[in-house]
Amino acid sequence: MKPVSSLFAKILSWFFLNMILVAAVLAVFFAFQPQINLHTIFGRQLTDRLRTAGMLIAHDLNQMPQANWSDILTRHAAIHRVDFMLVLQDGSLFSSIESDLPEKVMTMVGEALRHKPPRGPFPPPPDLDAPRRLSQNDAFKAAGGMLKDESIGRKPPMPPEGDDHKRHLMMRTRHPTRYWSGIRIRLASESVHPRSPAVLLAVSGSLTGNGFFFDPLPWMVVAVVIMLISVLLWIPMVRSITRPLARMTLATEEVAKGKFDVSIHEHRADEIGRLARAINNMTSRLSAFVKGQKRFLGDVAHELGSPIARIQFGLGALEQRVERENQQRVIDVMEDIDHMSKLVNELLAFSRADMKSNTIELEKIDLLPVVQTAVKREMIPTAEIIIEIDPKIRVVASSELLTRAIANLVRNAIKYTGVAGPINISAEKRKDMVELKVRDNGPGVPEEFINQLFEPFFRPEPSRDRDSGGVGLGLAIVKTCVEACNGTVSATNLKPKGFVVTITLKT
Repeated sequence: MKPVSSLFAKILSWFFLNMILVAAVLAVFFAFQPQINLHTIFGRQLTDRLRTAGMLIAHDLNQMPQANWSDILTRHAAIHRVDFMLVLQDGSLFSSIESDLPEKVMTMVGEALRHKPPRGPFPPPPDLDAPRRLSQNDAFKAAGGMLKDESIGRKPPMPPEGDDHKRHLMMRTRHPTRYWSGIRIRLASESVHPRSPAVLLAVSGSLTGNGFFFDPLPWMVVAVVIMLISVLLWIPMVRSITRPLARMTLATEEVAKGKFDVSIHEHRADEIGRLARAINNMTSRLSAFVKGQKRFLGDVAHELGSPIARIQFGLGALEQRVERENQQRVIDVMEDIDHMSKLVNELLAFSRADMKSNTIELEKIDLLPVVQTAVKREMIPTAEIIIEIDPKIRVVASSELLTRAIANLVRNAIKYTGVAGPINISAEKRKDMVELKVRDNGPGVPEEFINQLFEPFFRPEPSRDRDSGGVGLGLAIVKTCVEACNGTVSATNLKPKGFVVTITLKT
């Protein structure tokens, strides 16, 4: 087998192809983003939204007295779906929620308010769309907050007015878990000192801030697209493995039932193709072995028939001429020969019953006459047999083979039931099938032997003498005859006692 055609190589190649496609989707996604770095994307999004919200809130605060500032923050909180807090340089706190600032947040805010902007001439402000280095993971540190300065390449510093808007802080607190993001703003209200610095805080219990900190929707879309691509890519590969395996499973189940005329057509060079060819080879060899065995049994039985018949004839003549004290010995030998004759007849019946269905003429026949013929053939005076079959029921079968199968079942039922109760033979039509059941009130069969009952030469009893009932070919003949009629046969124990054999035939 070539390595390139192995199933392992195919799965590995499919895996790497999947990874390449996923990488391509991610590359296309990032190509349409303003920034390539994940933290930069999240940080830029948060900075832009917080800066915009800060300008709007500062504008509204400058128009109103301090007594109304909490209401203004509440109104903006409803718009942006996050809570806002405002801390002035003198320590005054205005908030849209009734909550105090944690100690760590107060420390962070204090550091932000003490920060002094650089002195000197003010160059023109930089391009706002230039890349900014902001690490969200470093910003959301549990142990204290840190003021994050955004550097813009090697450009000159921002003017004092712009520096407040270009500086923001982020952190996370626990018990309860909250995420804080803040930015310095300048207030020019009559209520405060002109151009007084303040820190505006956005607070949320969610990492995304309900979409204010960053919007997870694009990432969810990318994740779904990647999953769909992976599923669509792997479905053909998985189906190419599971479908032939399912077909081979069905074929092996048929082989387990004794049907060796199955064939699997898988034109593949990998392990699955090799397995299919191995199953085909196995079924052909098993079929040859079974046919050879039955042909051998048939030939042996046929060759033994004539000598046994001559022996029986000679013993019959000898019985009339021997002395009285030797007659019993002759009778015992005749019984042994009679048992041998029955065994040979069973072997012949077993070998002849295994015919191909296409060599047997199957036709629609009335079921009741066939059952009555079989019962009449095996009936004994001490047996009670009850037949409950609708005369209108017809089945597709060979009359000769079906009669032989039912006769064997009746013989077994009489043998093992004795005087325990009647034997019931019933038939019921189910859609396009007919179920024929032969039920007795005997002791049944141990459950561990149920699946082996229809195998040739199998008997639950260790003895195989004439008193225990032959060598175990009766039910094997039943199965062979029924399957030749395109039917199935099964056996089940009844509770609390009894045994039933079910034959299923087409109508």
